[in-house]
Amino acid sequence: MQSIRLFAAALFLCVPASLQAAAEAAPSPQAEAEAQPAKPKKICRMETATGSVMPKRVCRTAEQVAADEEAARRTREQLDRR
Repeated sequence: MQSIRLFAAALFLCVPASLQAAAEAAPSPQAEAEAQPAKPKKICRMETATGSVMPKRVCRTAEQVAADEEAARRTREQLDRR
């Protein structure tokens, strides 16, 4: 009977300590949100491919749109030089 009481007392002492350790180890939801980088906002528009009559929705980030516009500008300049 004494061993059961000792076991119960040890169990009651260990459970709060293990719960506290688990709470400290688990990151809070706010910390998780701060750790993840913010997703860049996407810009969507309808584009019709050459030779097609069906427009297609294309979504890109602002950086991708700027890079595509710059590439198109360079291509136009190269074609104008010929």
